[in-house]
Parts: sequence; structure tokens; C-alpha cells
Amino acid sequence: MKKLAIIGFGGAGYCAAAAARECDPDAHIDVYTDTDIGPYNPMLTTYYVKGAIDYDALFPFGSLEEIQKKLKLQVYRDTPVTGLIPAEKAVCLADGTKRAYDSILVSTGASAFVPKIPGWDLPGVFKMRTAADAVHLKKMLEEGKIRSGLVVGASWVGIKVLEDLVERGIDCTLIDGADWSFSIAVFRETADRIQRDLEKKGIKLAFGQMLSHIEQEPDGRLTAVMKNGNRFTADTVAICIGIRPNVGFLKDSGIAMNRGVLVDEHMRTSAEGIYAAGDCCEAYDIQSGEQKNIGVWLNARKQGAVAGANMVGVKREFGGNALLNLAHYLDYDFISIGDVTSCREEDEVYEYEDERYYFRAVRGGGRIKCINMIGTADSNGIVKSIFIKSFENSAAELDVSAVCYLRANGFPESFIEFIGGKIVDRA
Repeated sequence: MKKLAIIGFGGAGYCAAAAARECDPDAHIDVYTDTDIGPYNPMLTTYYVKGAIDYDALFPFGSLEEIQKKLKLQVYRDTPVTGLIPAEKAVCLADGTKRAYDSILVSTGASAFVPKIPGWDLPGVFKMRTAADAVHLKKMLEEGKIRSGLVVGASWVGIKVLEDLVERGIDCTLIDGADWSFSIAVFRETADRIQRDLEKKGIKLAFGQMLSHIEQEPDGRLTAVMKNGNRFTADTVAICIGIRPNVGFLKDSGIAMNRGVLVDEHMRTSAEGIYAAGDCCEAYDIQSGEQKNIGVWLNARKQGAVAGANMVGVKREFGGNALLNLAHYLDYDFISIGDVTSCREEDEVYEYEDERYYFRAVRGGGRIKCINMIGTADSNGIVKSIFIKSFENSAAELDVSAVCYLRANGFPESFIEFIGGKIVDRA
């Protein structure tokens, strides 16, 4: 009987356990988690704060108790793993306990990054990543004492926190250290369009502002002080400047890492019998051909399922990540597909705008490199599929059904032609 350990129990950990159990009904599976709640999608936390979903809807697989019974797991709640000994395939716990396994999965996810600057822990300063963070913010908002807010970080989480505040009539300022919003994922031209629309909704914007520290005023309000001396004061400050993979406990393990744990197509690490999946790892990126950390819920689940099967001897491969960022907020939506940093001045640029849509795309080296779209929520999936399949088969032509679908949704012929000639499998 195989003995498995899963360290961390988010979407990747759950899908690994489910796949392992499906492939090997007799396997013994131990789960180590630092919480006492079931797996949840961190991006749904702001929807709970908004009131769009109930608390229970954060947990698509059910409670920890339900999952434990369904998948026949041994779950160690509130039991973080403090170290790993790859040569022994052993996990180390805080009390000194060491347990050996046939295979181990690292699926510890990522945490919101909060710089340890003066004032980061003042009352009213918060982050948004966990279910507990969401409960905390919802309580703050329901108390009705917040009249103004600062969101530090024009990120995918930051924009959703901004939405939660604005929809309650709270005066908001969005601050970021970069020169424009979502700077690592969108073109400057797209960001300008997004920023104009935010300002029309009464949101104040301040870019090129690096946070130095946070002070508390005599009246209890908070002032975010920038490195250039600018000061922004409000009742609360949300720090939403990114995430960091939870891999600190592996620093002495010898396992190969960059920001996250490096894995191959089978989700294997550099150590035999040790796997990794989800936001803590760097898996194959179809565009660059390199290993990258791409924190997307669907990727995490797919990676976990691949890892779980391989851990019990059933060979499966992860097809690869694609850089994808999307946001729906304040009756607005946009998506970025591909790596904006791969674009060069000599590349071919496409831009189109009408009363419904905005498109900006770049092609170079015979391939589409990055696509930004605004207002296209109903069609995002098919454009993403076109982008991915262009890397799987660069000589394929645009599928007729895809063309018809995009035309029916009002996409301009010029855009369809620009992304065509490298796509999808024929039926």
C-alpha cells in the first residue's frame, strides 16, 4: 500500500488527493494543513465581502470533514510542516516529529505579500487573500465606520477590494508604485483606457508612488506616506501588492527553486518522490518554454490532479501554463492573454476600439505575443483557446466555428484576421 503526504490543502492539494484516490483506492493519504477549513479559491474572497456569494460558497469541495470522509484521508489540522528531508522522503513537524512516505506533494500555495514597513500592523491596515481576511473586511464594512479607503496596489486583488469599497459608497484612492495599473500584464495604452474609466467612476488614482510607511493620525485615521513624501489619508488601508509562494520551509531541503519550486511536466521536483503543484510551484509555460509561477486556480487544480496520479504510479502530464489575467469589477471586464514583457518595438501592433470593445494585440516572430481585451467576457474563453493552440500547432488555420462565434459576438473582422492563421484543431 502506497503512503502519500500532501502538504497544504488548497485547490491543488484537493485535486491531488482526489486523483490519487481515484487511481489507487487503497493508498494511505495524509494531509497536513495549517488551517481547519476546507480548500477555497482565494479570488472568491472579495465576492463574499461584496455579498455576491455566501460564506459556504467559498468552499466548492465541501468542508474539511466532508472531504476527509469522502476521500478517506487522514487530515492533520492546524499542523504546518516545518521542513522536508528529500533523501528520506520525510516531513518534519514543529514538535520534532519526522514521518516518511513513498511520495510527498508540496501544495502550500502562496500568501499575500505585506512589506514589514513601520505601521504595517496598525488597526485598519489589511490584506486580502484568505477566508479569514474576507471575514475581517466584511465585518469592518458592516460596522459602517469606514468613509474613505486607500488601496495600495493596482493588482487583480486590489481592483476587487476597490470594488468592495466603492459599491458601499466609500471614497477611494488607488495607489501603485508602477507608472500605470496592472503594469506587468497590460500595455500602457490599455492601462490608460482603464484608468480613464476608473476616474469617471469617481476613483482617485496615484501612480509612481512607492510606499514608505503608515502612520496613525490623532483622530484614528491612517496616512500612507510615500518615499517621495506624498501623503494619503483615509480610514483604512488595503495592501494588495502581490503574493509570494509559501516555500520558506524548503530553504534547507536542496530542492531546486526560483521564486517557487521547479517542476517538470509530471509535477516532479528535482528530488525523487517529491512533487509540487499550484501557486507554490513553477511549471512549464507554453509561450516562453520556461518554468514560471502562474497563480491561476484552474492551473493549480490541473497540476494537482497530474501530481496525484503520478504519485501512485499513473503517468499523466500537465500541458503547460499560459499567462492569463482577467478582472471583472464595477460592471467592467478586461483580460490579458500572453506575456506583455515579450513584446518588442519591431513587433506588429493591432488596436481597435468601438462603443463596446477595446482590443490591443501584438504579433512578432510569426506568433501572437499578447492580447488585451476590454468588454469581451463572453468570448474570453475562445480567444484564450486560440492563443494556446497557436503554440501547440503554429501552422494550423483559424477554426471556422471560432470565426463564426467571434463574428456573432461583434468582433471586428480585422481583429479576427490579426489573430488568425495559427489556430485551432479542425473538427
